[in-house]
Amino acid sequence: MNNLFNPASWARALTQPLVLIGLAVDLFPIYGVIAFGWNAVPLVMLYWMENIIAGVLTIPRIFISGASFGPLGIALGLFLSAFFVFHYGMFCAVHGTFLMVFVSMGEGTIANQPPIMMDIWAMFQFGLTSAPHVDYFVYAIIAFQVLVMVWEFGIKGEWKESNPMAEMFAPYGRIIVLHLAIFGGAFALFALGQPMIGVLALILFRAVYGVITNSRAFKFDSDFDKSLEAMKGRENFMKQLRGEKID
Repeated sequence: MNNLFNPASWARALTQPLVLIGLAVDLFPIYGVIAFGWNAVPLVMLYWMENIIAGVLTIPRIFISGASFGPLGIALGLFLSAFFVFHYGMFCAVHGTFLMVFVSMGEGTIANQPPIMMDIWAMFQFGLTSAPHVDYFVYAIIAFQVLVMVWEFGIKGEWKESNPMAEMFAPYGRIIVLHLAIFGGAFALFALGQPMIGVLALILFRAVYGVITNSRAFKFDSDFDKSLEAMKGRENFMKQLRGEKID
């Protein structure tokens, strides 16, 4: 990724209001650790729930960008929304199941009952009750993600430059990386007995990652991100809707 070790890019990123708000939200769980005695369980569940929230807010982005192409775009937006719910839901359910297995193996968690398997709603409910006041932190995440969608996608007009196909794939590039990192971090924390320093390190990692993904000062160079950037164009998408050949 370009500019990752460029101090000027970090300085530019940290002058952007949305990045600063996102950083505050990402560092907020430190208060949960200090004030409410959180261990790794509510933390990893909170990050898993964050991905569910991001998925839910992707659905209106798919539909709105599709509606901007007219009746055929609306139909395609509805189809892609349904497909996204199934595919992304399965992705999160599998990851959540692995996290629940880790949690069930930890001391003082749910060791006396079998882990919840492939039930997103039940896992979400468990996450909300895994420690005191987790719901406050979930509300903060929802508020921030709604703010980003309204400001970037709505007011600044990202919907005018995108299409439903691009919006459907957009969450995967960032969330797959975060899923793998949280998965590895959760395994390490539970294996080590959930040390405080490890819990705080996971929060700091998420905060740094949030600055990178929320800012335009950094550019991702992976093949997936390059393909996603190329997919965002509206002209080729309109040609596909009309059944025309893409140059």
